[in-house]
Amino acid sequence: MIDQFPSVTRELSLDESCAVWETLHYLLTGLLGWDDPGAGLVHWYAARQPVDDSPLLAVVSRIWGRGGLIDDYAAWTWNREGADRLAPNPDWWREYMSGPPRRGHNAYFGGYNPLHLGHSDDFGNDEPHPNQAQLHLDNTTRRAVLIVNHLGSWRRDLQRAGEQLPELGDRSWHVEVFDRQTGYLGLYRRSRVTGNWFQGKHSVHMWGHALLAAEVTP
Repeated sequence: MIDQFPSVTRELSLDESCAVWETLHYLLTGLLGWDDPGAGLVHWYAARQPVDDSPLLAVVSRIWGRGGLIDDYAAWTWNREGADRLAPNPDWWREYMSGPPRRGHNAYFGGYNPLHLGHSDDFGNDEPHPNQAQLHLDNTTRRAVLIVNHLGSWRRDLQRAGEQLPELGDRSWHVEVFDRQTGYLGLYRRSRVTGNWFQGKHSVHMWGHALLAAEVTP
């Protein structure tokens, strides 16, 4: 499936570019659970972009890391509240701006938000009518299976399911999420620090929360 994804190194149409870069935004915010993808990318860049602890970041590196094009999305996130809001080191912006010009439609150059990124922020929050989600759980293993109403409501269904799960103290439920049409959507836990559902390691999830990351040991 990854090999079938449009190459970000070739010149794409505006619609294709919007879809390619919005997919990255959705992966970081919707699946890793980063409220602040700019903060998450600062941590990742500062650590030299490791992928061993995160299959999702391995996908990011494989698709958007080619030719350093992830820098364009990173620049977009870091510039949303000022040109030097965030960066992995003091020289990053100077090196980025002095680099070779990008071809095609770019996540950073061309205006405040040239690719209209962020419209996936509400994806998955539809209110289903009627609610036919199914939750199956096993207290002994702390595992659960959630069959969502449909792909457009999966995040709302997962939030609602979390309210039904018994408290486990300092332990977490592991919820495998399925959609009848799409299939497997992933294994999720809910952070007791951020309250967000996420895939992968909690330490990686915490990278994307600027005010909280320093308080949590990886």
